[in-house]
Amino acid sequence: MKAEKVILSFVAVFVGLVAAGVAFYFYQTTKVIPPTEQQKTVAVKPEMTKPKPTATDTNNFTIESPKDEEVFSKKVITISGKAVKDATITVSTTDSDQVVQPADNGDFTMTQTIPDGTSIIQFTIIFPDGTQKIVNRTVTFSTENF
Repeated sequence: MKAEKVILSFVAVFVGLVAAGVAFYFYQTTKVIPPTEQQKTVAVKPEMTKPKPTATDTNNFTIESPKDEEVFSKKVITISGKAVKDATITVSTTDSDQVVQPADNGDFTMTQTIPDGTSIIQFTIIFPDGTQKIVNRTVTFSTENF
């Protein structure tokens, strides 16, 4: 009689698991999952990949010298670069501020005295359309040989 109760208990557990599995299966099959948006494949023409010029594309400004974190053994350095014609460039250090206008081809050159140790040269350029850009360069004056 005891063995029959144990077998009957195992059968009841098995039937209960099967019933729960069937109920879960039917629940999952009736569940509605919204379809995900599929990505549309679009053929890209070569002319579509070229960036269109904007007003800021004409506001070019590059500093050729000094490079960022450059070390100099002379206190007077040459600053040079290229900018848009008719732009106004202000070069600021802790000691002085200078204003320079680019030549007709956009080139500009000037000399600047830098203080001992590490300092920051700040370039502020005002473009002809009124927009402004600020670029910083860190330079170091040192007479030590590395």
